[in-house]
Amino acid sequence: MTKPKKSATSGKLIRARKPVLIDTSPLLLLLVGAYDESLIGKFKRVSKYSRTDFDLLVQFLAGRKVCVTPGVLAEVSNMAMELKRGEFGKVVDHNVEELKQMDEHYVSKDDILEAEELKRVGVTDTSLLIAAKERDGEILTADHPLCSRCRKTGIPATHMAELQWRGEQFL
Repeated sequence: MTKPKKSATSGKLIRARKPVLIDTSPLLLLLVGAYDESLIGKFKRVSKYSRTDFDLLVQFLAGRKVCVTPGVLAEVSNMAMELKRGEFGKVVDHNVEELKQMDEHYVSKDDILEAEELKRVGVTDTSLLIAAKERDGEILTADHPLCSRCRKTGIPATHMAELQWRGEQFL
């Protein structure tokens, strides 16, 4: 467990926030929005979000360790390939350094195949659940079944809709 630290301004004890294991939709929103916020309303894979949602996502992640799994990166890549011709490469080029700064958590196929969750939430989400347990992390997702599974198994989770509902500053 993370040890509490004292706030520099108030002297009160505060807890360090858990690392965030980011799911496909929030990561795609982050990458597309960082590249060109005007694409948020135009690209179908992130069209349900607004620029405000992107800003809230950035604020939520600020100062936190962000972690991805290879499965999430593969899903993001597959979805982003649907951008206009040549746009995918530009999104990657624009975000490559930020992606390199994120932690990666690899979960073996055997661990995924042996997990109870596999039949309930699929391969990528199972890898996120395992990674969150191993990293003592929190999952950020737009997937209701995954969020529900997290809560049933005691894994901290934040649904993208919660960021929208709260509309608060996370700094």
